Amino acid sequence: MKFIDYLKDKILPVILVNLLGLIIFLILFALKCNGWIIFDIIFLIYLSFIISLIFDYLKRKTFYNKTLELLKDIDNKNLIHEMLPNTTFIDAKIFKEILYETDKYKIEKINEYKYNQEDFKEYIEMWVHEIKTPVASAMLTTYNNKGKLSDDIKIELDKIEDYIQQVLFYTKSETANKDYIIKKVSLETPINKVILKHKQDFLLKKITLELKDLNIEVNTDTKWLEFILDQIINNSIKYTEENPKIEIYTKQNKNDIKLIIKDNGIGIIPNDLPRVFDKGFTGSNGRKKYNSTGIGLYLTKKLCDKLGHKINITSEKGTEVTLTFPLSSYTNDIKE
Repeated sequence: MKFIDYLKDKILPVILVNLLGLIIFLILFALKCNGWIIFDIIFLIYLSFIISLIFDYLKRKTFYNKTLELLKDIDNKNLIHEMLPNTTFIDAKIFKEILYETDKYKIEKINEYKYNQEDFKEYIEMWVHEIKTPVASAMLTTYNNKGKLSDDIKIELDKIEDYIQQVLFYTKSETANKDYIIKKVSLETPINKVILKHKQDFLLKKITLELKDLNIEVNTDTKWLEFILDQIINNSIKYTEENPKIEIYTKQNKNDIKLIIKDNGIGIIPNDLPRVFDKGFTGSNGRKKYNSTGIGLYLTKKLCDKLGHKINITSEKGTEVTLTFPLSSYTNDIKE
């Protein structure tokens, strides 16, 4: 707070005190008072005014400078009104009261928003569990009535089930840290479950599958990892074309274990690679032919971050996805 700015704000009192000084001077001069007496009276008026201005300026400057320093230093800006320095001038008291009321209103609105979000999330989760019943019934009907039509229907039902799973995991992704059980898991188990789930796709597209060195344990949550693998393998299946082939294998290093899922599909163009994990990003290949949603890889990256895993995608001839599982004690410090 600069003194010149303060004076600009006090321009009216400055004009009034000068006007008062002039009036007093004219009155005393008209009364033929002694020149030194007139000077002393005018001097005392101006001295009192200047002292009061300086005192008021220093008081306000101290308050506002401390306020700005606090605002700069604290991470949670909502606490600023509780940490403001005590002061006696009325402007600061009103300022503190305004901050308190606005923060109170904001907190009430945030809590209301959180309640509505939680209510909507609970509804979505309930809807997901409810919709699984008719999908499972329809799936059972296709198994009991073999034929090309049933096979076609089953493929579409599988897609519906995948989208339902995406919805469920999307609603839970913000609170993944409250819904995990970290333990040692053999990579072979979730990979085999995902492959079995997509067995029909492998057969229909005549995909060659190579599995190697998967009987190796990592620290993870089985349910979340299974979903992550499902998204990756499903993409590999979707984007394969001529002589399709998918390789899944591991590499063990000193500090981590890497799981590589590699296909010889259409790949990802270089310009799209940096954005593959962006929410809703489908890329040129995804838009042209495969009606991608751009949610699968976004969720995959989000869940990997929550679990402390790393994911990397490269694409030259086909696409290679690498999941990295640290061998340290990271499981005790899952990211929130």
